[in-house]
Amino acid sequence: MNELIVGLSGHIDHGKTSIIKSLTNEFSGTLKEDLKRGMTVDLGIAFLNNKITLIDVPGHQDFIKNMLSGVQAIDVGLLVIAADDGIMPQTIDHFNILKLLNISELIILINKIDLVDDDMIELVKLEIQDLINGSKYENANILNISTLEHKGIKKLKNTLENISKIDKKGNGAFRMPIDRIFSIKGFGTVVTGTVISGNINVGDEVNIEPISKIAKIRGLNTHNDVSNSISIGQRAAINLQNIDKNDLKRGYQVVDNFSFGGVHSVIAEIQTLDTLEKPIKRNQRIRIHLGTAEVIGQIFLFNQKNIKKSDTSIVLINFEQPIVASYRDRFIIRHYSPVFTLGGGHIFLHSKIKNNFFNKNMKLSEISNIISDIQNLDNNKFIEFIIEKFELNPILFNDLCNQLGYSKLQLLDFLKSCNNIIEINYLNKNWLLTNNQCQFLKDRILNVITVFFKKNTYLNSMNKEIIINDTNINSDFIDYLLIILEKEKKIEKKSDGWAVFQHQIQLNEADKKNKEILIDILDKEGFNTSSIKDLVFKCNMDNEKSLIKIIKICENKNLLVRINQSILMTSSNLDILKDKLITFFKSKSSISVPELKELLNISRKYAIPILEYLDKIQFTCRSGNVRELIK
Repeated sequence: MNELIVGLSGHIDHGKTSIIKSLTNEFSGTLKEDLKRGMTVDLGIAFLNNKITLIDVPGHQDFIKNMLSGVQAIDVGLLVIAADDGIMPQTIDHFNILKLLNISELIILINKIDLVDDDMIELVKLEIQDLINGSKYENANILNISTLEHKGIKKLKNTLENISKIDKKGNGAFRMPIDRIFSIKGFGTVVTGTVISGNINVGDEVNIEPISKIAKIRGLNTHNDVSNSISIGQRAAINLQNIDKNDLKRGYQVVDNFSFGGVHSVIAEIQTLDTLEKPIKRNQRIRIHLGTAEVIGQIFLFNQKNIKKSDTSIVLINFEQPIVASYRDRFIIRHYSPVFTLGGGHIFLHSKIKNNFFNKNMKLSEISNIISDIQNLDNNKFIEFIIEKFELNPILFNDLCNQLGYSKLQLLDFLKSCNNIIEINYLNKNWLLTNNQCQFLKDRILNVITVFFKKNTYLNSMNKEIIINDTNINSDFIDYLLIILEKEKKIEKKSDGWAVFQHQIQLNEADKKNKEILIDILDKEGFNTSSIKDLVFKCNMDNEKSLIKIIKICENKNLLVRINQSILMTSSNLDILKDKLITFFKSKSSISVPELKELLNISRKYAIPILEYLDKIQFTCRSGNVRELIK
């Protein structure tokens, strides 16, 4: 069976630590203060056998955040209730936390039965039944025990050893929330925790998140034995190289390289306790307990002014400091001050940037509607749905691993079984899209290009930057889509942009006439052409704007070229100019500005721009103050 993590919780002085000592003959405390004060201040760890780990969490209300660090990764909860006290405030708080975290199985222990008579035990059982009725634990085992007289301990031990296998899938990305940090002379920094997904080996590199520091696994220990690897569900100690213990805090996580990172926002479903006295208000500050971390957050409500008791709601939570979080992670919400439990929830989406999930333009109300749509989807459909919702900014393979908490192998296995998702490798990036999403993006580009040429009938091409701006599609990915559309003969590449496939400029009669007039004038002017302002008058145009439209038409039809912004020349005259130069270079190796002026009978005003243009089109090249022919 998988390793079983058992967490003991309950009110202070109800005997949790004594129960562990009776089961294992070990004191579970980790701090000298535990022994001195006679109560567990921090987490205590003991081992029932090589498959069952016992975690003792504090019962005192002052140490509830330490308790939350211990129960986040447990499989079985032991709720301890002293027979002479019955149910106390921390009993209820701990039970609510176990329920909100959806702990797989709960066993309730009535301890200290040696201090009371049978009637009192029955009364406590009735209290317990009232507490658990209506919950998933209403049929939980209730065992009577006495650590002083060692009654019921053997039965408890047998019950734990015979718990049916709890399924833990180990192929996710490695994660271990840190609950303790210390240093050992000669070894360095050691962290402990419970592995909540994946596996790792000695020698592997890991990230410490959310501080994004790289460390190397120097050694591993589980159940007080040296190990070469650890995996999901195991309590472990990791000896880390290249990091100082002072850089670490409880709540940080040891994770696979680049699989997780610090997040600042989550979209989550939360459920409030049925004992909630005051509703949760919009923008209220709250405490979030996730993994072994505690952070302050602010809760945003989408479609309601507040959340009342027993409510289930979709919310956005922004964190004041980054926290490691992933899809389906469960967490507890507590009131900021005074501190008490409000409810719990689980995560649908997370983002490194506040309020930015699928794309920066998507409104939060849209995201709320999306989450409402996917609440009842199975895991595979959820993944498809999420991929598709990144529509204009397709998600990268590694980013989806991060969003889902998947390892690369786990996501690759999923993709093999899914015919509706395509993987696109381009520009050293790996995008994931659904078939519908890819078609939607191609149609969007084609539509934008088609509309552009309907509005700009005399243009020969459309600049890629305009396509990016008008479609809002990821600028890196749009190159791939343009190439695909070109292969499909939907569009074609022009020297300075893109056009609809086999696009032809269609002129009306007036424009045809104006084009002929302009070309005729420029042909006759040869190499000493008129300015734009003079051409407006000579062509009998209404204004400069009308002339520029005709000039663009002629450029697109390769009838004229712009030597610079103010000098035009017909393509036929440019050919004549080139022929003259080729003849000139047969007898001379270079040409100067004065020689060009004499050859073409032009002034310096034209000679220098013409030479610069010829350099630009790589007909000539400059060598000092002269030009040479490029052969």
